[in-house]
Amino acid sequence: MSARLSEWLSFSGREAGMHTIFKRLALLAFVSFFSTILFFPSLSFVGYSYAPGDVALSDIKSPVAIDAGDVRIRKGEIVVRDGQVITEGDLAKVGLISSAMKAKSRWLPAVGFFAFTAIFISASVWFATRNIRKFSSAPKDLLLMSMVLMGVLILLKLSDAVSLVLKAMSPGSSDVYKYIIPVAVGPMLIRLLLNSEMALVFAAVSSVLAGFYMGGSLDAAAYTLIGGVVAAMGVRHCTHRSVVIKAGLILGAVNAAVILTLMVSRSAPITGDAFRMIIVGVLNGIATSVLAVGIAPALESAFQYTTNIKLLELSRMDHPLLKELAMRAPGTYHHSIVIGTLVEAAAASINANPLLARVAAYYHDIGKVKMPAYFIENITEENRHDKLAPSMSALILVNHIKEGVELAEEERLGAEIIDIIREHHGTSLVTYFYQKAKSEAGDAEIDEAQYRYPGPKPQTKEAGLVMLADAIEAASKTIPDPTPDKIQWLTQKIVNKIFTDGQLDECELTLKDLHSITRSFTRVFAGIYHQRIDYPEPAYIVKEESIEGPGRGEGASAEGVPGKDKEDIRERLKRLGIR
Repeated sequence: MSARLSEWLSFSGREAGMHTIFKRLALLAFVSFFSTILFFPSLSFVGYSYAPGDVALSDIKSPVAIDAGDVRIRKGEIVVRDGQVITEGDLAKVGLISSAMKAKSRWLPAVGFFAFTAIFISASVWFATRNIRKFSSAPKDLLLMSMVLMGVLILLKLSDAVSLVLKAMSPGSSDVYKYIIPVAVGPMLIRLLLNSEMALVFAAVSSVLAGFYMGGSLDAAAYTLIGGVVAAMGVRHCTHRSVVIKAGLILGAVNAAVILTLMVSRSAPITGDAFRMIIVGVLNGIATSVLAVGIAPALESAFQYTTNIKLLELSRMDHPLLKELAMRAPGTYHHSIVIGTLVEAAAASINANPLLARVAAYYHDIGKVKMPAYFIENITEENRHDKLAPSMSALILVNHIKEGVELAEEERLGAEIIDIIREHHGTSLVTYFYQKAKSEAGDAEIDEAQYRYPGPKPQTKEAGLVMLADAIEAASKTIPDPTPDKIQWLTQKIVNKIFTDGQLDECELTLKDLHSITRSFTRVFAGIYHQRIDYPEPAYIVKEESIEGPGRGEGASAEGVPGKDKEDIRERLKRLGIR
């Protein structure tokens, strides 16, 4: 990725100022100019290299009206029909149309189309930004949508060439094969990489432009809009690549139904071309899914997005980072697994992404693999912090955030997980060492900033969940006799403390969400710290183990037990798998 593109991707939608506004305007102008460049040649007449006696491969329509003495041609008139044998008179009409188009001023239509595209796209983005909560106007997301839209426009531009090639290979009109162009791949990709709201806006914009590119056809616009919405909906919960293929098959069936209903609504006869259009609609769906499966990983890697498919790959316990964490910092590894269980259950209750929350929890402390012995959950011998100054101890603890971000970037875990690693402590205070430093300093001033994490504070629900679960799970280890009441009290106390400290001010968690999170955490902790009952009778490990029963002394052994009781003991040992 070039340095210029990296600079673009470094900006987020939360930034305000001239830089962000300039980037958005530059994107708008570039997309509008690009779409005009592609569309502009279609405003002029495309000549055909025909000779008398050739067969026309498609309909030839006149973009202008011509009155040249004996020859009169109306605008939009078909001067040569698909499959017709070309005559000298037909070639003369084609020559008149070409001459008229060369003499016609073409810059004004191009300017008009450029202005229309700019106004249409900016109005759509402006409305979506202010009225659709999950629509992101970050330059990174707009850049992705712009690139995908330009790819869709290129596909539309190729529709004429593709239709002519397919017509040469099989019977039927060339207009039939234009519907095989997989325009719905755009909304499908946007849904895979971003969200449903942005995919819907993209489908609306791309369908209108598709109508222009396909001869101003309202049928084409409706066909692409419905196809885009269905394609995006089909990959809504995409956790396997097979889901994309299934979505393509569904899209193909819907395409066929849309084509059939449009033909019926216009009282068009159901001919061989109609059946070919239905087949083309089905093939469109298959082509869309195959194209999406191939392109999505490339865009995901280039823009550092994290899809559900990649999250499932990262959730495998054989990932190198997780294996290293388990080997070098087993306490941190277990701590992360427990947090993953906590946040996954809580995320489902507050409409967050459970998979992202769980996977981010697995990796949130990977920075501890650099110096595992300095973190309490991994300390098995002496506490190395006893020999360090409080400021140095706090520095080591805070530094695991930086180390974790660097490891995540090296392994390309994705921006969402990297952000949660960076944000899961927010700007909270390393309380233990801060208090220790104050007690050692006496009346001297202690800089509190040295004992706070660098931040930023959590920006998403998932980051806030990991912060809460991290603090609560660590504190739960201090409860000597964990009971449901104690766990609920501790959970509520930690949540209130983090909330009043302002760590959740910048994420989307509401008070209602916090109550749901507290109930969910309490329920999961109650299952983790459940009490076990005493077995009613002991399990005999060895036959010589002393036993006590009615009529026997404490020192009696299995050899001194009467035969019936001895057989009972052997039977119990056998059931326990002991011979």
